[in-house]
Amino acid sequence: MKPLMTTINVGCGSDTWGDVRLDYSRKPKQYYLVGHSSSANIIADARHVPFFDKCFSELRAHHVLEHIKDWKKALQEWCRVAEKVEIRFPTNSNIAVITLKCFFQDVDFRRLNRLLPNNFNSFTRLREQSVEHLWQVEPELVVETLRAQGFTHWNLKKINAPFLQMKLPFFKSDLKTIRLTVPHSWNIEAW
Repeated sequence: MKPLMTTINVGCGSDTWGDVRLDYSRKPKQYYLVGHSSSANIIADARHVPFFDKCFSELRAHHVLEHIKDWKKALQEWCRVAEKVEIRFPTNSNIAVITLKCFFQDVDFRRLNRLLPNNFNSFTRLREQSVEHLWQVEPELVVETLRAQGFTHWNLKKINAPFLQMKLPFFKSDLKTIRLTVPHSWNIEAW
């Protein structure tokens, strides 16, 4: 039986890929670092996707698993609704996530707002994002879960992700541009 719809993007944020774009809420463009509004056309929990079994030919979830407390349940649900899944999440050595967590631990945001009023929304979002990374997901556990859901083929690879540039106040009057490089993310395609 042919799927009713073609593609679904779970945890889409401002990404416009997919016939159906699902997210847990619609956020304004100030929430996203790239400055675009949410592209979600379905608001739902990624652990309870409101569609029939195998009604999508492809599901994509980029950088979603690490934000979900019960990520195995979410992954099982994604396998239920799609014939093929593509999942991307940071590696344990993802220096950007580690750096963000360390940096934002003790930041005085009132001071930061006075120093960089135009960047405050971006800094606030970065702080939220660093706190939202709940888990370090192991690719072997993801593949094991996919196998248990009946997927017999998969492609696992490391990829480079874009870098992030921003000005950070190291001293009262000194602003430096630093580059946080994300060395690797895991990308898993399964069918």
